Amino acid sequence: MALIDEFKARFPEFDTAVVDQYLPVIEDVWPCYYGQEYAACNKEIVLNLVAHLLVIQSAPSTAPIKEESSRSVGSVSVSFESRAAGSNLSDFFGSTKYGQMYLMLTSTRRRAFFV
Repeated sequence: MALIDEFKARFPEFDTAVVDQYLPVIEDVWPCYYGQEYAACNKEIVLNLVAHLLVIQSAPSTAPIKEESSRSVGSVSVSFESRAAGSNLSDFFGSTKYGQMYLMLTSTRRRAFFV
């Protein structure tokens, strides 16, 4: 089964048009982030990495991904913080739930590494 088919099956929450538009580009670059083959034991790691990159790539603007740093309910107030340029990889991958899962899965593998 091809990566794109497995991705669509694993993450049905992604719009098919977005996947079809961005995944071919991401398919060429994900090995730069992970550096290992798309093999049976690595599929969940790679699929979460690709999902993270897809969220980043398909963001509606070039503005940095912002993380909610505070919230109020009465009189509605929300504050966001930007991730600083040049921050470490855990900040980059921590910006989406897929990146967080990628970090968790790679941290449990002895041979996983970050570029």
